[in-house]
Amino acid sequence: MERLDRLIWRATDGMILIAVLGMVGLITLQVGSRLMGLSVPWTEELSRFLFIWTIWLGLAASFRTGAHPSLQMIPETAPRLVLIVMRVAQLGACITLFAVVGWHGWQLMHQQIRFGEQSPILRVGMWWATLPLVIGSVLAMLGMVIDSLRPLRPEPYQDTAS
Repeated sequence: MERLDRLIWRATDGMILIAVLGMVGLITLQVGSRLMGLSVPWTEELSRFLFIWTIWLGLAASFRTGAHPSLQMIPETAPRLVLIVMRVAQLGACITLFAVVGWHGWQLMHQQIRFGEQSPILRVGMWWATLPLVIGSVLAMLGMVIDSLRPLRPEPYQDTAS
């Protein structure tokens, strides 16, 4: 199971890297072509698609590592039971949010495929811009579960040399 988890997150990180590098390359091409008096119109649309992929996959990666925005209403020094209840509440709220977002994204993507909706310049299915919402929601839920399994508070330091 750990191997599958590592494979999923390495693939996610790899896709984020490809999307970011693709955006940098496309925007460089776009600016460079405009400076030379030419305009490459498809670079803007493709970089926007890659930006959407970056946002949703990056969001999922942040939930995996616990780097997501969160409210720290109760200090780490609170009783263990309170910390457990708060963690379960946070997990439940995030799973609910991403389940709803993912479900609506899935419905939108299905509608885009059914109606054959295409992007104006690239002429590719608009579902390519909606797919990261669905994948990102699923991965964010998985990442939130992984993050919720981390220890509640670090164990106190114990000097074993004495």
